[in-house]
Amino acid sequence: MESIIETRRVRTAATWGIHDEIVLIHAGGQLGRPGGQDQCYPYRAHPHFRWLTELSVRDAVLAFDPSEGWTEFFPTITPMDTVWEGLLPLNRGRALSELPAWLEKRQGKAITHLGAGHDQTMSPLEQRLLEARRPKDEAELLLMHKAVTATAAGFAAARDILREGLTERELQIEIETAFARNGATGVAYDTIVGFGPTSAIFHAEPGSRALKPGEQVLIDAGAEVEGYCADVTRTLPGPGGFTSQQAELYALLDSVERACCDACRPGVEWHEIHRMAARGIAAGLGELGILRGSPDEALETEAIALFFPHGVGHLVGLGVRDASGVGPGRGEKRRCCGVTPRCDLVLEPGFLVTVEPGIYFIPTLLNDPVNREKFAAQVNWPTLDKWLIPGGFRIEDDILVSDIEPINLTAEIPR
Repeated sequence: MESIIETRRVRTAATWGIHDEIVLIHAGGQLGRPGGQDQCYPYRAHPHFRWLTELSVRDAVLAFDPSEGWTEFFPTITPMDTVWEGLLPLNRGRALSELPAWLEKRQGKAITHLGAGHDQTMSPLEQRLLEARRPKDEAELLLMHKAVTATAAGFAAARDILREGLTERELQIEIETAFARNGATGVAYDTIVGFGPTSAIFHAEPGSRALKPGEQVLIDAGAEVEGYCADVTRTLPGPGGFTSQQAELYALLDSVERACCDACRPGVEWHEIHRMAARGIAAGLGELGILRGSPDEALETEAIALFFPHGVGHLVGLGVRDASGVGPGRGEKRRCCGVTPRCDLVLEPGFLVTVEPGIYFIPTLLNDPVNREKFAAQVNWPTLDKWLIPGGFRIEDDILVSDIEPINLTAEIPR
């Protein structure tokens, strides 16, 4: 790991290209739970700090002086830290108490703060660090494979117990238990489980709702291993299998998702991947009689966003949306087909992206009188009313962009 960390630091310094400026990267502190119950939320160092140190140490600071290189500063571990939390001295770096004197010697130099508490605005150095972090190295991919292996076990456990009467919460418990039993150090994000109508809630919190016949099951879940996160979605048939309408929509989405995965190649604009997904969904909904006109008209008028109201995916790795954002020399993220994708950049070798198109029937959007009037020419509302399947369908895989062809890291998880 020492050589990998050194390579990352060399890449970062070269990307910054600074000569008379100091950079401080803050790991961040621990956040206490409300109510003063002597408990804290699980600690995670800011990904910038973790990527450049391979450590998750609260309140630590990584400093960079172009004339001297990198210096690590760590808080002093007290005997009571050891008593309460089992913390031990790191035997590397310098004491955090020495940081003020270190800075005093460099008085007059500009200081840029990055990391925890300093990432609300995108400074030029922040943007360049994100650029340096986007291509995944060998160590990162190894941890991603471990996260995917644990995630696959969770989805296998879910398939084994699907039955009428199972609750969303019960399914969540089995998924996350399988993650832990297969090497996960945590969950990548709050597990999403939706049955029938709740499958169209993008961040559905699993509750006491029981699975009924004829309902699809949407699971969006990922295991974390040492900070690296898998991010996978599968839409499964409930007891008795898919209905004929569900099967048609699923087949459409499956075809679109596979095509988008295959399109993740160097030099491709991420917005083009989103347009491909949106155009494929629009064409399919047109064949079903739900949309009128051409697929391009559905994209230009943004009518497609009634059924596909989120971006096609994002970068993933050290965090579930690792180093996403805009590419070099670009401003704010742009809209595309009625939404604002989380990425606006050109794909490069080593980028790891999620591809997650979806088709949703959301009453709030589809029964809105304003939308019905606005998209009267694009949506065949009488036909749609016959097709109103409560809920949504989403398929998501983690794709590594390579010089040869895209590599689906999550292909082992059955559809």
